[in-house]
Amino acid sequence: MDNDDNLTDQYLAFGLYQYLLSAPGICPTVDLTLEKGTNYPLTLSTTSSVIFNISSTNNLPPPNQNREYVLVITKDTTTNLEFSAFRLCNISNSSLTIESPISSTATELQYRLYTNDVRTLRNAFYLKLISGNASISIRQE
Repeated sequence: MDNDDNLTDQYLAFGLYQYLLSAPGICPTVDLTLEKGTNYPLTLSTTSSVIFNISSTNNLPPPNQNREYVLVITKDTTTNLEFSAFRLCNISNSSLTIESPISSTATELQYRLYTNDVRTLRNAFYLKLISGNASISIRQE
C-alpha cells in the first residue's frame, strides 16, 4: 500500500507543478487597460516599461475567430520607443516579442495586433522609451 501512496503523491506533485507553470500568476501586473477609442497620455521611461493590456469590454472577436486590433501612438518627433507583446503570458513557454509598426510618421506609430483573446490575464504589452521626449498618447481604434 505504501508504494501506491508514494505513486499518488508523485502524480499530485507533478500535477501541482504543471498547474503552477501555467497559472496566471506569472503574468505581469499591468499599469493600464486600454478602452477602445480612448486616448491615454503616458510618460515613458528609459529604465522601465509601461505595461498595458486591451479591455475586452465590447471588444471581443466572434467565437473561434481572430480580430485585428490597431494601436495608435502619438509622439514627439524626437521620441523613439520600443513596443513589445507578451502573449499568452500564463503559459510557461510564452515569450516577449518586439512588434514593428504597420505605419509610421514622425509623430504617429500604428501597430496591428491579431489575436482571438484580449482577456486581461492572457496578454501584456510593453512600451519603453529608447530616447527623446517621454510624453506620448496611446489609443486602440
